[in-house]
Amino acid sequence: MVDHALQLFANMTEKGVLANIITYSSLIHGLCSFGREIEAAKMLIDMEEEGVSPSVATFNILVNSFFKQGSVKDAELAVQAMVRRGLNPDVITYNALIDGYCLRGEIDDAEKVLNGMVKRDIVPNIITYNSLINGYCKKKQIDKARHLFQDIQDKGFIPDVVTYSSMLQGLYDSGNPAAARELFNEMQAKGQTPTVLTYGILFHGMCKNS
Repeated sequence: MVDHALQLFANMTEKGVLANIITYSSLIHGLCSFGREIEAAKMLIDMEEEGVSPSVATFNILVNSFFKQGSVKDAELAVQAMVRRGLNPDVITYNALIDGYCLRGEIDDAEKVLNGMVKRDIVPNIITYNSLINGYCKKKQIDKARHLFQDIQDKGFIPDVVTYSSMLQGLYDSGNPAAARELFNEMQAKGQTPTVLTYGILFHGMCKNS
């Protein structure tokens, strides 16, 4: 499908029709969706050569995709390139960085990114905190996860099903099924509907801790 889009783009430019940022960003997103980040990065260079300036959103597509592919260095370089062009990373950029580091188990780096975004007056959202809580749980740092879980509620954030699912996984993995069951009841009482993933965590946790 993306190859058809690229062919259409080539035909369009051959006819002298100028592409805009929406066109380029859509193609970059399409390439990244198929794991073709190198081509996407080249297209970003091409768009600049054609006089079309990429936006923060354009760079965010690359940053997020590089991290999902495990290309941490490339993601960091993309952020640096963004800053060199006078663009300020937004909460989506920082969320991609934090989630990427957490998925790799590099919690210290994720915490540094969080501190950096706060210093730049960029307000974290529930997605930011969900990534950190999940990261703590995967590293079996359940005390940190529980502290952050309470802290975000004190700040007025409402945990969603992703937050609860990560916490449930962490509690079961740390050998605390009683706390997990209590949290599951709290989750339902607060109107968060469990997903198939949530129930999978419950079933696995119950069997593991039976």
